[in-house]
Amino acid sequence: MRIMKREVMELWRVCFDDTEEFVQFYFDKKYKEENALVYWDEQGAAIAALQTPIYPMTFGGTQIRTGYISGACTHPLARARGVMTKLLREAFYVMRGRKILMSTLIPASEWLYAYYGKMGYATVFDYTPEHYTVLEKPVADHFRVEAIRDEELLTDDVFHYFQSMMRLRPCCVQHERDDFEVIVESLRMDGGALIVVYSDRNIVGMAFAEPMGNHVLIQDGMYDSDDVKQVALWGVMKYLDAAEIYCRELPSGKVDEHRGMARVLDVEQMLRLYAVNNPEQNLVLKVTDDWIPENTGIYVIGKGNCICDNGKQVEVELSVQELTQLLLGYHPEHFPRLEPYFKKCSPFISLMLD
Repeated sequence: MRIMKREVMELWRVCFDDTEEFVQFYFDKKYKEENALVYWDEQGAAIAALQTPIYPMTFGGTQIRTGYISGACTHPLARARGVMTKLLREAFYVMRGRKILMSTLIPASEWLYAYYGKMGYATVFDYTPEHYTVLEKPVADHFRVEAIRDEELLTDDVFHYFQSMMRLRPCCVQHERDDFEVIVESLRMDGGALIVVYSDRNIVGMAFAEPMGNHVLIQDGMYDSDDVKQVALWGVMKYLDAAEIYCRELPSGKVDEHRGMARVLDVEQMLRLYAVNNPEQNLVLKVTDDWIPENTGIYVIGKGNCICDNGKQVEVELSVQELTQLLLGYHPEHFPRLEPYFKKCSPFISLMLD
């Protein structure tokens, strides 16, 4: 079997403006051959590539496996030929073959939302931006703040707090222990830190803080209370010597900004999970998927099960993008006919090394 790592690394260097330190770090810590797809030209040169690392995601009281599109790139001399479109379609079938039910991604540029939308992805991941300037030290003196920059300091307690708080979020992409360590190491490389707040010996909050020019970005944060959050923000300003902080908070529905997209890869299996979680619902849907024809069909939901039956009378017709948004509870009010069937949720994605 041809070893692709060297070719993919070289293509990455051509297409992305990353430091060599980050490239070496990424391909040492995150790259796996089994997750890589490469498009070769007639001369045997790699002209496009992407990776599909697997992440768990909370869904309906359980977890599903999702494939994250990472490092999707085409050589500048091979663009506008439909190469990435072909590679993405191949990725859909590879992921389906690995029993991955959903794919996620974070577009690198605004125009890519339209491109991925044509491939069946839907915008589902938002965040609420918050902005803070100089904060005074909180009055409460029973809190202790620590800045972790070395992965050797990531104790089980630190990870378990992170994991438990992440799992409380519905429709949220999760991170396992090895990935958690990679996230903190990436922060360190960028001059940032994981800020951890303790009350006595118990962890009560944390913030993933990265310097961005003249301010600090908190990529994600989790806190037991608003008081803990204020302590964490003060800790960010202290340890990163910052007077201005921007945060990506869980979406509140007011001034949300788009962050990422998802698409269902296996409609029948996802609807079956929905049916199991909502046994009281009865519905007949027609779903259309232009890129995965196997997904197109009429689905009968009822009594905690879902079957495909193209002879049934259709109640509602949906594109795969619309179905993805409904299943993840992303603004079901936009679908008045179906709003009673799908619970509103705030899907969230963070800490993806994008």
